[in-house]
Amino acid sequence: MVEQVNSFAIKTKNVSVHYGNKMAIDDVTINFTKNDVTSLIGPSGCGKSTFLRCLNRMNDVIESCKVQGEFLLNGVTDIYGDSIQVETLREKIGMVFQKPNPFPKSIFENVAYGPKIHGLASTQSELNDIVMESLNRAGLYEEVKDRMDDIATGLSGGQQQRLCIARAIAIRPEIILMDEPCSALDPIATARIEELINELKEKYTIIIVTHSMSQASRISQRTAFFHLGKLIEHGDTSKIFTKPDKEQTNDYITGRFG
Repeated sequence: MVEQVNSFAIKTKNVSVHYGNKMAIDDVTINFTKNDVTSLIGPSGCGKSTFLRCLNRMNDVIESCKVQGEFLLNGVTDIYGDSIQVETLREKIGMVFQKPNPFPKSIFENVAYGPKIHGLASTQSELNDIVMESLNRAGLYEEVKDRMDDIATGLSGGQQQRLCIARAIAIRPEIILMDEPCSALDPIATARIEELINELKEKYTIIIVTHSMSQASRISQRTAFFHLGKLIEHGDTSKIFTKPDKEQTNDYITGRFG
C-alpha cells in the first residue's frame, strides 16, 4: 500500500546534524504519520533529543549547531525554508520539555500567554474559552478552576507538566514534540501524562523522546530506535518490540546494551 503525502505530519530526508566537528545525527530519513504517537528511543547521547529539536528549529539557538537535510511539514512546506518564520513554525509545532517550566505567572496567564501574543483571541471572552478548553484537554481544569490566579509554580510537578501541555496546545498546533516529559515525575503523575497523550493523539501528532522502553510500548503507534546518531530501525511499535528486523534493535530492547 502506498502512503499518501498528506498522511504525513512531517517528512525528513538525509538529516545530518553537527555540533562543530562532532556529528550528532548521521543521514537520518524518517516520516511521521499524522495523529500517531511516535516514540524516539535509544541510549543516552544517541541523538534522539537533537533530532527532535530539529523539527521545530530549537537547535537554531545553538551557534555551533549545523543542520542539513530535508524537513517537510505536511509533506510540502520546507521547515528550514527562507520564507518560514520560526515563530509561525512553532505555532504549528509546539514543544513540552523534560522539566516542567511554567512561567512565574498565574495559572491563567501561563495558558493565555501564547494566544495573546499570536492574536488568537479578539475578546476577553474568547481568551477565557481558549484557556478553559486547553486546560480541559490537558486534564487539569477541574483541579485548578478555583485557583486560576494562583502562581503556577505552586502546582505539583505532574500538574505543572500538564499545565505546560495546556500552554502548548493553547496556540492550536498541529504537532506536539515532547522531550522526556515524564522523567522528572512520579509513577502516578507519569500514568496521568500517558493517559493524556493517548487522548491528545485524536487531535494532534505527537513525537516523544523517552528513555523508558515500557513507556514507548504503552503509548506509541510507531517507534524509532537511534544509536550513535543513526536511525537503526523505525516501524510499528508492536513489531519493533516483538520482532525487530535488526539484531542491534533486538539487543537494545532485550537489555543486552544501552
